[in-house]
Amino acid sequence: MIKQRGFTIVELIMVIVILGIISAVAIPRFFDRKTFDERFYFEEVLSSIRYAQKLALASGCSIRIVVDSDGYRLTYAKDCGVGPTYPKINDLVADPSGGGYRGDNEYHVKIDKTFTVTFDSLGAASPSDSVEFASGSFKLAVHSTGFIEVTQ
Repeated sequence: MIKQRGFTIVELIMVIVILGIISAVAIPRFFDRKTFDERFYFEEVLSSIRYAQKLALASGCSIRIVVDSDGYRLTYAKDCGVGPTYPKINDLVADPSGGGYRGDNEYHVKIDKTFTVTFDSLGAASPSDSVEFASGSFKLAVHSTGFIEVTQ
């Protein structure tokens, strides 16, 4: 008599049922876009804050960043020169495409308060401030020395 090896139909069906249950419960957790959108917006704002600090260092002009529930924007904190083409106070910083450096909060990420920081020509920030994104999932603080602290 030849001994056959393999799985019974009952074993195969049980494996398929278990895989079905696991996929129904686990896969939606991996593909929830809300978490990804919140993280993306947080990283976008963080990048803009770092850019504002670097621009202030490179240009010698004070740069202000404001982050609120509508989005973020980079402006000049004071006049940068006396000529008519020099940036004036509250003018938007130009982005590489030629428009104003700003971003909308299109994902409607919850922000605990309005965040405003001005970087001077040495990269120092005034006033030091902090903000929380997505009900505290991401926290960002800018210290008076210019150190940008991120906690998650």
